[in-house]
Amino acid sequence: MRKPEASLLTTDLAEPVSVFPLDRPISIVLTGVGGTGVVTIGALLGMAAHLEGKGCGIIDMAGLAQKGGAVTSHIRIASTPEDISAIRIGSGGADILLGCDNLVSAEAGLLKLMRADGHVVANSYEMPTGDFTRNADAQLPGADIAQRLSSIVGEDRAVMVNATQMALSLLGDAIAANLFLLGVAFQRGLIPLSAAAIEEAITLN
Repeated sequence: MRKPEASLLTTDLAEPVSVFPLDRPISIVLTGVGGTGVVTIGALLGMAAHLEGKGCGIIDMAGLAQKGGAVTSHIRIASTPEDISAIRIGSGGADILLGCDNLVSAEAGLLKLMRADGHVVANSYEMPTGDFTRNADAQLPGADIAQRLSSIVGEDRAVMVNATQMALSLLGDAIAANLFLLGVAFQRGLIPLSAAAIEEAITLN
């Protein structure tokens, strides 16, 4: 574990202005790799919504990918639990893509779920795949992946950040990358929950 750089830590952050007024349920597609805490992020959002008396529905689609494989969660957040009916997000129905792994996030079937006016917040870190065990010179098409993620919603509504590197620098452990990415989405006003509720959910978890 790398020693965290305390000089980078700060609590001097303004409460963001929410992009979504919650006059309808907000749909989030959460993607990542099994074993890195993807399902945990969904659970934190669900608990935070519960603490605020809001509604939240979650479907985790992990299949056999408990470790190292693609994991996707469909998350709906609404003003009240009664406002949520179907949880699974259909084509063109996702407001936010929270991509904890850029390769998984760029899968064509997932990109079809995004609204044209949606938002993408994705981890630009290139996680080694199984190909690297057979070819040490294998490379991920990082630039192409970033372009696919940006073009689906427009560059002004897409942000790519190396959450893994930032987590290592700030906290000394890459396991915090997904939670850091959630923080980026929150600071952009994309998570219709309060910081206090999210922090309490983290404490309870």
